[in-house]
Amino acid sequence: MLETLFHGTRFQRDRRVTTRYRITLDMPTAGSETPEQVLETFPTQAETDMQRRTSRARAGALFATVLLGGGLLAGCAGKTTGAAGQPGGDCGTVANTPPGGSADLSTLPAGIKAGYNGYFQPVNNSAYAKFAAKPGPYTIGYSDSFSANSWRGNALARLNADAATYQQAGLVSQLRATNSNLDNNLQIQQITSMINQHVDAIIAIPGSPTAFNGVIKQAYDAGIPFITLASHVTSPYAINVDTNYFLTGAMLSAEVAKLAGGKGDVLVVNGINGAPASEALAKGYEAGFARCPNIKIAGRLEGQWSEPTAKTVTLQYLSTHPGKLAAVVNSGGMTSAILQALQQTGRQAVPVGDANPDQGSLIKLRQELPGSYAASTIPPQQSIDAALRVAIATLQGQGPKYDAIVANPPLVTGKATLDNWIQPGWTASSADQAPAPPGTPFFPADELGAYFTSPKPLPPLP
Repeated sequence: MLETLFHGTRFQRDRRVTTRYRITLDMPTAGSETPEQVLETFPTQAETDMQRRTSRARAGALFATVLLGGGLLAGCAGKTTGAAGQPGGDCGTVANTPPGGSADLSTLPAGIKAGYNGYFQPVNNSAYAKFAAKPGPYTIGYSDSFSANSWRGNALARLNADAATYQQAGLVSQLRATNSNLDNNLQIQQITSMINQHVDAIIAIPGSPTAFNGVIKQAYDAGIPFITLASHVTSPYAINVDTNYFLTGAMLSAEVAKLAGGKGDVLVVNGINGAPASEALAKGYEAGFARCPNIKIAGRLEGQWSEPTAKTVTLQYLSTHPGKLAAVVNSGGMTSAILQALQQTGRQAVPVGDANPDQGSLIKLRQELPGSYAASTIPPQQSIDAALRVAIATLQGQGPKYDAIVANPPLVTGKATLDNWIQPGWTASSADQAPAPPGTPFFPADELGAYFTSPKPLPPLP
């Protein structure tokens, strides 16, 4: 059975929809059809399959610039030479800063190890390294702190599909999902309820890096692995499945600085203030722009990863700050709103950095800034896939090495990449998150074994 609890408000691109409902889906028996995804606004499985087929067909044609963090950093060890209209010195580069902590990352493949550069928290040995294997199938709890953007909705839809796939493989018996709408106390209560119901593992997107440490310890004491997704917590009793948001922010700001010629005022539109991912991205922006003495961060806004909110706060800022902007960076999926706000106030489009664009944002970039953008990607589908695989592998006793399993974020630039990234049927109003660009794997299943001491493959996910 798939059980999903929602509480609060969801945003679609052009309207606000308040919802409070409970949906229960019976899990299929072996050989039966997979249940439909929970929310009507999510793509159907047929649409998802079509997008995947299109991506595979295009992958061979990809020839534009897609740089993994490790490759970018290798080219940034020295200083750049300022050409006409381009920054000089260290501006436009990313510093190489190994993370702290007790974990030995030296045995990781170079491409994976590079993803830990500048990681915003110490990386330590996992408390679950010697977790005793438990027989399946498993009951998985999923605790979300917020549902008002497409990333969270797409992640939940994918998790429902993943759970159905693993139910048929005999690995998952039940999925229980809750949402607290940014109420930390409510989310802690929901997690406590999962512990009392004896779920086998909990995947969570906590609303705070510290407020959940007590309930995470309760889960650990009850023998329940606690896996966070895209929201690093400071508890030693969690496994944080994450991308390197600091590195993402630093790479984006470095590239945008080059596009802006290394000078001028820039505007930063963050996600949710206090959310670990948003805070780490913001620190990355600060670090990247700090290497450019002629660039000033003129404003910092809270867009909440919501286009209606991002447009409102950007319009408010522009109406009271008539000065010229050189560039804008945002923490994901708010590019369309920002470009609309610029246009509505009579301003020209400026170079944009987007940490995780949705489909509509990519369309707007191709229309207005095909050669003046920088993007990364934190695709919800591959992210939740990785979190579920980590939960199952830990329950099987595969022995996670670290308390942070970190993806190496890509840097995406160039018109050709944009043309190959955009898929048929996407429009400027498409609110779903864009998948990773063709040829740009994100948490590929065959690399997850590097994070475990006794890895063994798991069945493929849809």
